[in-house]
Amino acid sequence: MLALVLALSSGVAGGLLVAVLPAARSRLRNLVVLFFTGCGVFGSWQVARLVWAGEQLRIAGRLGGLSFCLDPDPLGVVFALLAATLWLFTVVYSFGYMAGKAHQRTYYSFLLLTFSVTLGVAFSGNLVALYLFYELLTLATYPLVIQERSEEAMQAGTKYLLYNLSGAAVLLLAIVLTAAQGGRLDFVGGPILARGMKTGYNGLLFLFTVGFGVKAALMPLHRWLPAAMVAPTPVSALLHAVAVVYAGVFGLLRVVFSVFGPELLGELGFTALLPWVAAVTILVGIILATRQDELKRRLAYQTISHLSYILLGAFTLHPSGLAGAVLQMIGYAALKTAFFFCVGLIAEQTGVTRVSRMDGVGKVLPKTMAAFAVVTLGMIGLLPLGTFWGKYYLMKGSVAGGLWPLAVVLAGSGFINAVCFIPVVVKAFQGERTCTPVTERGGRVTLMLAPTLLLVVIGLGMGLFPGMVWPGVRAVVDWFF
Repeated sequence: MLALVLALSSGVAGGLLVAVLPAARSRLRNLVVLFFTGCGVFGSWQVARLVWAGEQLRIAGRLGGLSFCLDPDPLGVVFALLAATLWLFTVVYSFGYMAGKAHQRTYYSFLLLTFSVTLGVAFSGNLVALYLFYELLTLATYPLVIQERSEEAMQAGTKYLLYNLSGAAVLLLAIVLTAAQGGRLDFVGGPILARGMKTGYNGLLFLFTVGFGVKAALMPLHRWLPAAMVAPTPVSALLHAVAVVYAGVFGLLRVVFSVFGPELLGELGFTALLPWVAAVTILVGIILATRQDELKRRLAYQTISHLSYILLGAFTLHPSGLAGAVLQMIGYAALKTAFFFCVGLIAEQTGVTRVSRMDGVGKVLPKTMAAFAVVTLGMIGLLPLGTFWGKYYLMKGSVAGGLWPLAVVLAGSGFINAVCFIPVVVKAFQGERTCTPVTERGGRVTLMLAPTLLLVVIGLGMGLFPGMVWPGVRAVVDWFF
């Protein structure tokens, strides 16, 4: 219980403390941020250890007459560990990236607050708690999206709020109808609607898909995500690989396995459309990515594509598909965070933000571009990167679930990913050097480069030794099947 409280409260406590520290005390502020992030990471790992040992950690109460509870299960624990661990990397990267920039106190305060809210999403034990933290996540990340305070940032922030608050309104309606149909909202005890009358369930599934699909960037609900790329690079990494988009994906996984259940979903007509919605998003997202000249927007559309890998695995309603979804969730998050870190390093050191200007960047930033090249292999889904195993099980689940054309979609997506990013790498290493010579040494650059390279090593480790994450994947599959 103490571990759960520690994990959830560390970000809030740290964020409040940072907010009252003098702006000039940057070194003290960084130590505070690192300490409280570390406490949250430690608490999350302790919660995971206890849950995997079979213990129940439950905090329950009443909120305005509604039952509210935190009750971590294997799926929530995997999401929490992923978020907490990558948050630590992002914090260290931020120390280098944000050095000398304005509004740092606001940035770090909301970065820590968002950390606690994200863990709240992961540890939610019922739909009321999940909705509360899901809504708070939009509000907590908004100041990070508009961090630059430019006109473009403010417009992106407005679009971000409009999309996500609209999705939350639809989600609230779905939760009210679920309570009326199922008589409960807790995730324990099997799927909420498994014993219901099945009246109007297709419409209810549609509402949940829209409500969570906004943050999960399902097309055509994705337009806020490329616009949000105006945020600082560490924030972009969190939005695309850890917090916001994964909250949407996590919510849809909850809908599939904790609200409806695979058996009931298999009987609904609307369910048959969901794998194809994911497949269209996969292909259209990566095709649009190839047309983007700005690096961060190219990564944004590629994120839209790869998020639907995870959803496709869930929509197969097969154990192998779920295993592939969880493996992809883990492997992709680590590599996509590293991808954004590389792009941030390139922009900070050379000023290059567009693919058309990448000539010779690899000659002045060889370590950064080497990491970029390795991550590119991971986006394609090749060994020895961890995303290979996610893609393998996704294909296996698609075939086993009678949806073999989806395996073809995944293979085709890998090819388009290669078209999207391999020419960028070639251009960077073979093109004539046009940018000013820079160095990959020094305190600020080291703070950005070290977590980038370490994440690449972790991605390689998950590919070469998939057993290091398999116990968590197995726990999730066994929990629902």
